Amino acid sequence: MRTMRMKTVVVVLLVTFCYVAMVPLSDAQETMIEEQEAMTEETESTSSQFGLGAASFFVTLPYSAAKVTVAALGGIFGGFTYLFSAGNEKAAKAVWDTSLRGTYVITPAHLKGEKPIRFFGVPGEEEPEAMALAH
Repeated sequence: MRTMRMKTVVVVLLVTFCYVAMVPLSDAQETMIEEQEAMTEETESTSSQFGLGAASFFVTLPYSAAKVTVAALGGIFGGFTYLFSAGNEKAAKAVWDTSLRGTYVITPAHLKGEKPIRFFGVPGEEEPEAMALAH
């Protein structure tokens, strides 16, 4: 019984650590800027804003746990893809982009439909320098 509790605590701590380590800071900064702009616009009532904020918080808890789990597994399987494809970085990046990118935190803008929720990420665009070298 005691070992089961220890395993549960370790799993919860591991998921929490992964969540904190994997949330992209750029998304957080972008979210903060959007929230500041939304605060200046007094188009919604305070109760509506509170309701959306509370809903986004409670929706984010299970959603983020699932997203972090998928991201962690995707990171592992992307590593295996790299290893078993004889170092094919393009194949591994396809797995990593799909699993690691995407939405980690549900905001009121997501709930209102102003921003899309992407559980699976979309591969990023290549940098212009990398494209120039490829040609």
